[in-house]
Amino acid sequence: MIKAVLPGDGGFLAAAASPDPYGAIHTACWALYGKQSGPPRFWRTAQEGLLSLSGDRLTVSGPLGDPQELAAFCAICGVQKLQGPRQSIERTAALLGWQIQVRQILSGQGRLRPYPPPAGLCQPSPWQVYPLLSEVFGLREADFAPWYCEVSHKLRHGLGRLLGVLADGTVVSTAGIYHQNGGAALISSVASSQPYRGRGYAAALVWALAQAAQNEGKIPFVVCRNPAALRVYRQIGFVPWGEEWVCLRNDSPV
Repeated sequence: MIKAVLPGDGGFLAAAASPDPYGAIHTACWALYGKQSGPPRFWRTAQEGLLSLSGDRLTVSGPLGDPQELAAFCAICGVQKLQGPRQSIERTAALLGWQIQVRQILSGQGRLRPYPPPAGLCQPSPWQVYPLLSEVFGLREADFAPWYCEVSHKLRHGLGRLLGVLADGTVVSTAGIYHQNGGAALISSVASSQPYRGRGYAAALVWALAQAAQNEGKIPFVVCRNPAALRVYRQIGFVPWGEEWVCLRNDSPV
């Protein structure tokens, strides 16, 4: 059974302390919304599974119980994107019939290959980064305001880290840590503008973020579905950790 977590209930945060990508996502979401009143954003299952809602994206992890209950839950809550480990949502995905994207999760727990910092290495503002993310991932103009509010809040409060490469006055490559907890840091939104690819910028940024996470005692993780990106991460020293499924209703953008 899926049960809502009340605002301020520290039990959810304690359960989300696991050093893995989903613990990092749940913890980051709780840091933003865990003390706010209003409609529920966090739930637990009788089997100790966790669910957190950010915008129209529901992230789940752990044993979730009845797949039909989760499918009905997505419909009731207006979920457009359901993401989680394959083993947690595979049966629910079959019931929903939504488009599925399969992504690989890699862990950087061991020693990683260092990359020298590129010229133009910087800590850009979210304003500078969003045009690049829009170019690479097809983000919509309407997505900017909620994305900016969340990312700028995390940066101001030390809950995230953002790196970039500046060339000709423009951020041409970026990567960031947008989700983390005490034991894990998820590196995401890794992107380089087409004319600047193949120069090692993304690898250098990912390594710098992974090194910073390791120095804080956290395991760095990356998620990818691009074979070229997968090769880069493997060259840095990341190793396979698991498989993630993202289920999209009505071809919603990732």
